[in-house]
Amino acid sequence: MAVRIVALALFALGASAALGPDIDVMVPGYPLVDGPMPHKRMSYAPLDRSKPYAIGHRGDAGEFPEHSSLAYLSGIKHGADFIECCDVVLTKDYVPICRHEPLLSNTTNADSVFPTKKRTYVIDGYNSTGVHAIDLTLKEIRKLRLRERLYSRSQVYNDWYPVITFEECIHFAQHAPRVVGIYPETKHPTWHDTLIKARKGKTTITDQVLYYLKKHGYGAALNTPEWLAKPVFLQSFESNNLAYARTKSQVPIIQLMDDFTVPLPDRSFPNYGAMMTSDALAKIAKYANGIGPWKETLQQTVTRTDGTQYLNSTGLVERAHAAGLQVHLYTLRNEPNYHTNTLTSIEDEYAYYFKTLGVDGGFTDFPGTLAQWLRNEVAKNTTWPALKI
Repeated sequence: MAVRIVALALFALGASAALGPDIDVMVPGYPLVDGPMPHKRMSYAPLDRSKPYAIGHRGDAGEFPEHSSLAYLSGIKHGADFIECCDVVLTKDYVPICRHEPLLSNTTNADSVFPTKKRTYVIDGYNSTGVHAIDLTLKEIRKLRLRERLYSRSQVYNDWYPVITFEECIHFAQHAPRVVGIYPETKHPTWHDTLIKARKGKTTITDQVLYYLKKHGYGAALNTPEWLAKPVFLQSFESNNLAYARTKSQVPIIQLMDDFTVPLPDRSFPNYGAMMTSDALAKIAKYANGIGPWKETLQQTVTRTDGTQYLNSTGLVERAHAAGLQVHLYTLRNEPNYHTNTLTSIEDEYAYYFKTLGVDGGFTDFPGTLAQWLRNEVAKNTTWPALKI
């Protein structure tokens, strides 16, 4: 199945594939490939730690449907250091698959394929109505096709590409023509685990993710030679499951953070603002290697007496670095309506977050744009004095 998905995605990217026992995938015009796409893991230079990381948010989600094989392979093609492989949700038979949410109705054709499977769950305090991954087996999931979530983006790839599994996403990274890291997120772990327990299951979403990471050779400690050869970060918006993961594995961990007043689903902190103090960050550093904050929590807009405005750091980056934590912000998008106040272009955002604030990595829907900007900065001998990677 993974081979078929790779071939289909590469075909859409302008590749030609001859399918057989040994699959030879040639990618014309692919600057990162010199010869056939490797079938087995080859030896490449380790992950580059000399500049901030470009993290492909759900792959190359600005160009192709998020979490599609096409998005992941395009993110790899265009220079992502990591691909967010992936937002993990579970099927009815507890197979980790790549979807932004358990709800499938707004990113696939699930409602038309399984109209009788619609139901309402309360997930982290909000009603979620439609068809959910947890009610479909992997065999049923295979019948679905992806759709673009945002109407402002191209809908041309709708209903063509299948849902892929976490394991298939790992396959893409491990068969890349260079070292590409993976960056899975456990989605709604409290909700998943409560439902699994109610159904007499004997696992958790975190255990499922850790199982597949270990199966494919991931889990070495941060920045060891083994990790640099197979880079991975595990992320979550909850903290209890991440603290649990630390007791089971050395896999590097990133604590995600939402807006200041948003409550944590596992109630480990009153809200995300409470996680951002120096004392809280010191506690987070006991199980995590970094934080993943929403970019709007990193600065505040200040208005001068003449009415003009400028941005001032909230101090979160500085406090995190003081606690020994990396900072990987989310989400950088090329479209102007997503840009931070007073920053009028994506290049302005890059310069502010990576050069002024000293952020260590960024999730982006357009990894090619960020990767090219970073290459241009390297060519200009830009230094990153605050870099903590």
